Amino acid sequence: MPTSRSGRPSTGPERRGRRRRSSPVQAPDLPPPVPVTLDPKTTALLVLDISDTTAKQQPTLESVPAVKRLIDKARAAGAKVVFALGRAAEQKIYPELEPKPDDPVVRSSADKFFNTDLDRHVQGMTHAIVVGTAANGAVLYTAFAANARGLTVVVAEDGISSRDPFATYLARYQVLGQPGFPNQQNVPLQPKAVTLSRSDLISFGSSGGSAPSSGGFAPQPPA
Repeated sequence: MPTSRSGRPSTGPERRGRRRRSSPVQAPDLPPPVPVTLDPKTTALLVLDISDTTAKQQPTLESVPAVKRLIDKARAAGAKVVFALGRAAEQKIYPELEPKPDDPVVRSSADKFFNTDLDRHVQGMTHAIVVGTAANGAVLYTAFAANARGLTVVVAEDGISSRDPFATYLARYQVLGQPGFPNQQNVPLQPKAVTLSRSDLISFGSSGGSAPSSGGFAPQPPA
């Protein structure tokens, strides 16, 4: 007779992997999004993987108005807007986001800094706003990579999405609790960490953001 991993005889449903275990872990409460004001001269808006393919699906489509709101704010203030897509050449930026011909576009997997020139596009920046999909993929890993480069990151929670709502919730938890760059209390603009905000709570001003620790981010030459 087949046995389970514990050595006990297994029944049909367990043997077929259809029995789910309940988890004793309770999802932690998250702090609410906070208002932030950023300097457009030293802030880049990173719009990740919202393409003509992904934006046709829910809940990504639901996030498009918030993302578009941030793009419009950034452009009006003179902040830099950078788009990122997957590696597939046929992927195009979702037209409703109204990309401009001179907007930088990078292509990579989850970490949009990996094997791209995104470092160059954020040179001199101290802050980045990150939106897009998937929350537990491109948003999570690109936010981590930006923090590792000394950037203070703002994630607009109404501008991120994933196929599974729990994955989006988990990503929000992880960006605040990442080892090395924690901000579990969601202190606004905690240096070199992530702040959770919302598209209507993000504004631009000439004195916004915290002062850079070393004159802004500068890419390091290859070793």
